[in-house]
Amino acid sequence: MTYQTPLILTENTSNNALNFERRENPSLYVPAVIEGGLDDVRMGNEVVFEDFDEYDQLQSCVGLEHLVKLKHPQTGKPMVVVDNHNHVFYFWYEAWHQGLIERGITLVHIDAHRDTRVPQRSLTHEEAGDLKAVFQYTNSVLNVGNYIPPSREEGLVGELISITSERELDEFGFRRDARFCVSTKNPFILNIDLDFWAPEMDYIPRQKSLSLVKKWMEQADLVTFATSPFFIEQTRAIEVLHALFE
Repeated sequence: MTYQTPLILTENTSNNALNFERRENPSLYVPAVIEGGLDDVRMGNEVVFEDFDEYDQLQSCVGLEHLVKLKHPQTGKPMVVVDNHNHVFYFWYEAWHQGLIERGITLVHIDAHRDTRVPQRSLTHEEAGDLKAVFQYTNSVLNVGNYIPPSREEGLVGELISITSERELDEFGFRRDARFCVSTKNPFILNIDLDFWAPEMDYIPRQKSLSLVKKWMEQADLVTFATSPFFIEQTRAIEVLHALFE
């Protein structure tokens, strides 16, 4: 089983494990993936993430109608839009299986969070060679906060460049002596959480962040986006996604 059909999570695993015992009849929906365009990225009707907020109020968050594969309009390079961020883990491995990226590729992670918690167990090399096993791992072991470390431990991802602030945007994007800059020719995955444009991140000038990310989108070998329903209002996330393609 992969993302060709929707999945319902009912076990105490993956994102459904968050406060599992406190939630009544806990279950989460995982949308199927389709080939499409920006207009196909739209809200669905199913709860894909549920947890208690800082005020101890349960938030039941509706996600996307579909996960969407699309192409960069200029380069034709692959892009994928998901709701919960751990789903990108599967699509990184799918791209490797398809010969679109090499092992040890650099990951540029743009997010309000670092997503570097360590999961209960690693992905084995044997599992990495089987996309059905990767799918199972993604939707049973991983959650939105712990999907990056296993990709590095298994060896698919090499260097990690994490950008969670304006300072890091400057450090990695604009300075001539930056370790990683917009003129890079090195292969990389660009992994974007649209919560980087949530209201609490408004201290970063919007045009500054959008212009840099657009340039990186043109250079990346693979771009993955997450709309992160618990962390940013979804209409705002989709609006930012469209702005990145303007």
